[in-house]
Amino acid sequence: LSLLVSPARGGSIYELDVRTICHNLLATLARRPEAYHEKIFAGSSGSNGDVSSIHDRVVFKQPDLDRHIQYDDYLRKSLVDHFYDNDARLADVASGAAIERGDFRDREYEALLRRSPHRVQAELKRAGNAWGHPITITKTITLDAETGTLEIGYELDGLPGDSPLHFCVEFNFAGLAPSGDDRYFFDTQHQRLGTLNAQLELAEMSGIGLADEWVGLGASLSFSRPTDVWTYPVATVSQSEGGFELVHQSTVVAPHWIVTADSEGKWKLSMTLALDTSLAESKHADP
Repeated sequence: LSLLVSPARGGSIYELDVRTICHNLLATLARRPEAYHEKIFAGSSGSNGDVSSIHDRVVFKQPDLDRHIQYDDYLRKSLVDHFYDNDARLADVASGAAIERGDFRDREYEALLRRSPHRVQAELKRAGNAWGHPITITKTITLDAETGTLEIGYELDGLPGDSPLHFCVEFNFAGLAPSGDDRYFFDTQHQRLGTLNAQLELAEMSGIGLADEWVGLGASLSFSRPTDVWTYPVATVSQSEGGFELVHQSTVVAPHWIVTADSEGKWKLSMTLALDTSLAESKHADP
């Protein structure tokens, strides 16, 4: 694995390369206003998917595309730190309507890099606030040579003893198809949970995985404590030769917790992200 971290943008991972199959799991797209979106808004009142404007013919390859245009005010990367209302809903988070209650998402973190011959660790730290409470987040990302596993640690310090807070860590996975029998979420017992474009609300999970058997890649995320998980797709409305269509860009996996301080005002968690390329390697093995 090769990963690139941006301390200046929330201490997020902005590139994650699986070298054995030449796949960047964070080749994501932040959705911005495009000139052709005006055509979509203008043509949204048409019927049967075919709409004429003054200058040209606008074709919708799917209905109600104007309702799917959405913009992002931050980069869709991994280890993006959010604080939400305690009763925040998945629908609001997926639509971008959920209010950020902290200043960690895309603000600067201090960074420290530790190296040894077979191991490297990035420590990222920010003293910020959530709901007006001064809080420090320290997260570590550890990578061993010759493995497909990331070890991720979180420590929240300075938490208010009498006010539980809703903390969420966003992961994005790009380059995996959104639907099909061979693209799916799975749990720790390898039971399928839904396709990779599903909006899921999962409770008390010890782990969740994503599989794309056509690509030959599996990703498994495990947690050191019971964790609620949201999943949802990120899609853009794009222009092609055949017309305007909805295009899948990435799959969000967002573990989240109602965090309560211990006697020292702290809360800790560890996560492991394991990537399995054995299926892809078997497909492309030399005779």
